[in-house]
Amino acid sequence: MSVDPSLLRSRLGVSAYFLLHGFAAGTWISRIPAEQERLGLSAALLGIVLLGNMAGALLAGFTSGGMVSRFGSRHVTRFAAIGGFVTLALLGLLGNAASLFLGLALFGFLQATLNIAMNTQAAALEARYERPIFSSFHAMWSAGALSGALAGAGLAGGGFSPLLHFALVGALGIIVAAYAGNHLLAASLSQSRRMFILPRGELLALGLLGFCAAISDGSIASWSGIYLRSLGASESVAALGFAVHQSIMFLGRFSGDFMVSRFGAVRVVRLGALLGGLGLAFAVLTHTVWGIFVGIACMGWGMATVFPLMFAASSRTPGLPPAHSMASTSTMSTLGGLVGPVLLGAVAEVGTVRASFAVAALLAWMVSYLAFSLSSYRVTPAQS
Repeated sequence: MSVDPSLLRSRLGVSAYFLLHGFAAGTWISRIPAEQERLGLSAALLGIVLLGNMAGALLAGFTSGGMVSRFGSRHVTRFAAIGGFVTLALLGLLGNAASLFLGLALFGFLQATLNIAMNTQAAALEARYERPIFSSFHAMWSAGALSGALAGAGLAGGGFSPLLHFALVGALGIIVAAYAGNHLLAASLSQSRRMFILPRGELLALGLLGFCAAISDGSIASWSGIYLRSLGASESVAALGFAVHQSIMFLGRFSGDFMVSRFGAVRVVRLGALLGGLGLAFAVLTHTVWGIFVGIACMGWGMATVFPLMFAASSRTPGLPPAHSMASTSTMSTLGGLVGPVLLGAVAEVGTVRASFAVAALLAWMVSYLAFSLSSYRVTPAQS
């Protein structure tokens, strides 16, 4: 089936923003150790500083839906992306913990606002394609995050300071974001003046899906390296955990649209989350380095489509502007990302890291159960 060239250009434009969003996140994550050393932050103080990012993201959850509905996803996408890269470039200049906390809060706010705006564009574009394409956008995010992290590791190894690294990425990101904005879909403005909508009914179930997935899948980023090290893995082997997770997740998202077209959203997420939970259970039971990598791979593949489909289903909530409904469920996912490290850390403190992975497995199975919330997902018209 032939595709309108203008739609193809819009798809490339939206894909570019997903790639940029992931690349910016990967860039920052890759230089956290360098920033800790530069500012002489203790582990406890670093943990507090990093909460700035989450605080900004939470604030955006309450404001981004209203911003997109009022100004249009096209303008908000471009503004938030450019603003995010300007902020990233400035992070290397901040000279103390307090200023870095505030800088990260702004960075997190702009990144989370961009997340809602570009997903609103993706929902409108999918409706015009009249077939599932949502996972392909999130595959670009995974590719961007992995590329940003690998590039950061390479530049760090080459002696680049965080300031120079952030400035180079910021300048490049601003240029690409400004150009890609020319190919976004024209925005349809909403008359709604509400800033945030509390999730209820089906929207609440979708939010719970994202909340559980954020904790369970986030266990890989937060704890896989620590778990591997506790079993005697070298630092380099332990660092491979997140890279393997993101690589497998990219493959899962790249094939996700085909899988959803063939088997349906509910079945894909239900079986995928079940696989992810079984993988983590296998890691806990075997308690070996290779067993953990099996679990990581299962989680990467099994949870790949959860967030794309959560956003896609949320955007089609009857009677609500897509940006508002996506912001509502995204906020619950962000809360999961905030609660997750604390919850799993407490379990690890009372028991072991092994026990925290067991909890993550149970939450993955909860995601499998909550897959019923995707039953109404259809590719139908959505506003941009």
